[in-house]
Amino acid sequence: MKNAPMRFDGLSLRHNPETLSVSGKNAVKEYASPCCDADSDSLYKEPLCISGEGELSGTDCIDQYIALKELQRTRKPAKLVLPRMEPLYAYLKELSLTAKRVDNVLSYRFVFVEAKSPRQHTAGTDSPYIASQGESLWDIAYAKEIPVEQLVALNPQIPLINHLSAGERVKLC
Repeated sequence: MKNAPMRFDGLSLRHNPETLSVSGKNAVKEYASPCCDADSDSLYKEPLCISGEGELSGTDCIDQYIALKELQRTRKPAKLVLPRMEPLYAYLKELSLTAKRVDNVLSYRFVFVEAKSPRQHTAGTDSPYIASQGESLWDIAYAKEIPVEQLVALNPQIPLINHLSAGERVKLC
């Protein structure tokens, strides 16, 4: 099975990273009870940290690296699509070269930090969301902080939740 390439803010990498690490923590408070099982509350969730290493290849490998570096300089959150993961909004926190260019191959390291979605869902809004090219119901669910299962149930007219056409209308509530 071939995974879709990693994408960040519209920039698609030709090859997925060789290594990928995703980490995050939840702060949990546990309550003990003398008569029944323990209970717990989630206090907060730390943002995910996504790090990895990969190679940019081709005669334009330096241009690919420069494009990533430019996205890092913007310091704004953007959609990050990783293989076998739900899309999320993130900042490109760190980007570095790890080896000299050899035969049109450039090795690099990166660190992304999860960000809150730049768009917020307003409860009770009846107007539909208009999809952009390449968006998915996963993207919209994350951005609008709505469970994807709810969007699927509200939008039976959408046959493929992983790819929407530009201009496609999506009911949010």
